[in-house]
Amino acid sequence: MKYLVHLSRILVGNLFIFSGLVKANDPLGFSYKLEEYFVEFGMDWAWIHDILVPLASFLVVIEIVLGIAVLVGYKMKEVSWSLLLMIVFFTFLTGASAIFEIVRSCGCFGDAIPLTPWDSFVKDIILLVFILVIFFNKSIIKPSESINSDLLYWIVSFLIMVPLSIMLDWWAPFTFTLVVLGSVLVFRFILKDKAAMAATVLSLIASIVFSFYAIEHLPYADFRPYAIGKNLPQQMTLPEGSQPPVYENVLTYKNIKTGEEKEFVGNEFNESKIWENKDWEWANTDSKLIEEGDVAKITDLSILSHDDFDITDEVLNEPNVLWIVCYDLALANTEFLNEINELSNQAKAKGLKVYGLSSAGATQKDKFIKTNNLSFDFLIVDGIVLKTMVRSNPGIVQLQNGTVVGKWHENDVPTIDQLK
Repeated sequence: MKYLVHLSRILVGNLFIFSGLVKANDPLGFSYKLEEYFVEFGMDWAWIHDILVPLASFLVVIEIVLGIAVLVGYKMKEVSWSLLLMIVFFTFLTGASAIFEIVRSCGCFGDAIPLTPWDSFVKDIILLVFILVIFFNKSIIKPSESINSDLLYWIVSFLIMVPLSIMLDWWAPFTFTLVVLGSVLVFRFILKDKAAMAATVLSLIASIVFSFYAIEHLPYADFRPYAIGKNLPQQMTLPEGSQPPVYENVLTYKNIKTGEEKEFVGNEFNESKIWENKDWEWANTDSKLIEEGDVAKITDLSILSHDDFDITDEVLNEPNVLWIVCYDLALANTEFLNEINELSNQAKAKGLKVYGLSSAGATQKDKFIKTNNLSFDFLIVDGIVLKTMVRSNPGIVQLQNGTVVGKWHENDVPTIDQLK
């Protein structure tokens, strides 16, 4: 049992740290996922929308701190109860999502590692087993009294974090774990028996700062298809050799005398020769997906003018273009619009095309332009796509021949010299 407890602490602790940091990298994106869950579960209340970003930040900070606490053995009664309540809640959530097909991606690891609800549900069940081991053995889990034991958790944690960091090409999880767990060794000489508490407090402060910075600027690492260096037209098409999805027609025939219905799939229809029977008539034809194929990374980017012309290709083929992205004009922060407008004027003087992108209709966008004295017009793009594009409202994106070469938060409006 002793070795199972050690294994459980290492797996649960590191997975919570990794999962929490991936979401703390993009708290705004996690808040969008929470919003999706609340809406699907019929909890679309105004006050919930007001607290979504603080709630998202709180959850990821707690997740990281619990991961550190279980590794250093701090306050295990409270920590084990928190772990159990959290995993039971998320197991219920992912289970309901999987069974009732509520959401397509659970958001457990943000955009870095997309998981289906079924994948996430299985993950949560496995985690639940390990957390139960911790819960029922919490009385024997205490802060280590020897450096050798600290080094064991330190080394094994790094062996777990290194491949995960390599997989994402993002070393924040490794660095965070290195610094916080390494601090235990330092605190042991300064604070002695308070080392575990100090490391846990350090993880709390560090995760709050980490999360807050990502909200006030942009995510440290961008795992979305609109990241800097990504070519949008290339990601909107499937590469050569991709496998398309396979569908099968399901024909429904109805007996005009009895009302009975029969379904025929594939060769069943030809073999039945039901069309020769005058008592039966065609009722419906459905296409059933029997094998999923490859899907382009971007499937929903469509840019429309306000006279309903699709100008996606035209805009994406511009040699140098600046997008001012406002997914919702009613919620847009207008504090920096004068600065953004000045940048727009300077960019146009340098030969760049400048477009505003929003989901607003003509009346709303015209009022917004007039109220804020903007010198650029808006095109129409789906709001969810714009939320994915840049985590700021407004945000700034620069493209050259369809490739993203720069992205900026409203708090970091670039100068004309910073544009590529």
